[in-house]
Amino acid sequence: MDSIELEITTPEKLSFKGMVSELILPGAAGSLGIRPGHAPLLCAMRAGILTAITDDGKSSRFVLGGGFFEVSGDHVRILADTSDKEDEIDLERAKAAFQDADEKLRHLTFGTSEHLHQWRRRARAQLRIELAEQNAAKTSS
Repeated sequence: MDSIELEITTPEKLSFKGMVSELILPGAAGSLGIRPGHAPLLCAMRAGILTAITDDGKSSRFVLGGGFFEVSGDHVRILADTSDKEDEIDLERAKAAFQDADEKLRHLTFGTSEHLHQWRRRARAQLRIELAEQNAAKTSS
């Protein structure tokens, strides 16, 4: 089966590098599916969940904090602000980050740069919470 080389990089680290058969990405205008042989593409990404499916049908999911991705040949390079693999998310830390950002938002003026920063922080925390809870339910069943 044909595969795609996936590389997820953040400013701090190389989060993932490996072969996958399919990707579902959070593009800026909606979700995008990428398979081997996809046309070249450079696209902005919103914060969201990336699903990477391997040749054997297993999937790995990541919370991405926005950024850009490039499809070139059978290589996908993702430059993300943040990247958290589903089984590495600390649920309690994510809940605390959500509550902290939510509280700060209550005291900020809408439209300011700090308001936007806290709004994005809360959105990323919400995605982490959702993915961590889904992962916990999947592993306990």
